[in-house]
Amino acid sequence: MIFWDEIEQRALAARRQMVRSGELLSEDEFREQLNVSAGHFARMVARGSVFTIEVDCVDYYPSLLSAPNIDLKRLHAVCRILSPAPPSCRLGYLSSRHANIGGTSPIEALRDESQYRLLRRMAHAYAAEWSRTSVTIYVGRHQNEPSDTEPTLTAIDEVDPRVNIWKRTVGALQSGGYIHPCGPYPRAPVATVFIARHPAGQARATSEARIDVSVVDGIARAVIAIHEGPTYELDSIQVANEESIVDVVLRFAVAARKSESKSR
Repeated sequence: MIFWDEIEQRALAARRQMVRSGELLSEDEFREQLNVSAGHFARMVARGSVFTIEVDCVDYYPSLLSAPNIDLKRLHAVCRILSPAPPSCRLGYLSSRHANIGGTSPIEALRDESQYRLLRRMAHAYAAEWSRTSVTIYVGRHQNEPSDTEPTLTAIDEVDPRVNIWKRTVGALQSGGYIHPCGPYPRAPVATVFIARHPAGQARATSEARIDVSVVDGIARAVIAIHEGPTYELDSIQVANEESIVDVVLRFAVAARKSESKSR
């Protein structure tokens, strides 16, 4: 048995023990403890207020999420924040003590207003660790991300995938979390930008958008193609001689973020 197989077997044995001990409940048992209707329960699951742990191809619910002596409204709100993380990691987070919330556990932090506010901030930070947004810029026009061309820029940032795509894009370009190369960047008449979301682990990246940028006679234009969504053009912008193609892309990303904010 190889190392990772052994780890999986131990984890499965631990989950089976949790079922036997009542730490994991069937849906009927769990819903009975919560005392909610089937419709309300379905909405809770859809929103991420509660989550399941799979054991032998059967979904169980952590009894912790229905404990009678806990502020469940606050607990379920924290669960929604944590939803980008895998279910087992969410349960581990809720069950462990954390230095960044004063060495206490999330369950204990629910009892105090200031601790609860701190917990929410730290939970957001934890959730962001499970997803990265990448922004990759290539000189030239490309329908799909090329494998034989070096990008002009690759920027990556850890951020909650539920955050608006353009806010994440601007954050990646400005954060310095990972930006390569660090410049200087060229001016270019044509460029293509690919924006993707990368779940933690070995899961495949999800393409989110492509921006086709062109610069002619000091005027830049950008056409945005959202994955499985509409294609639209942003208002053109005037470009100074000293602005690189990365500067232009950042300006369009900021414009896209502002445009979406106004349309809400």
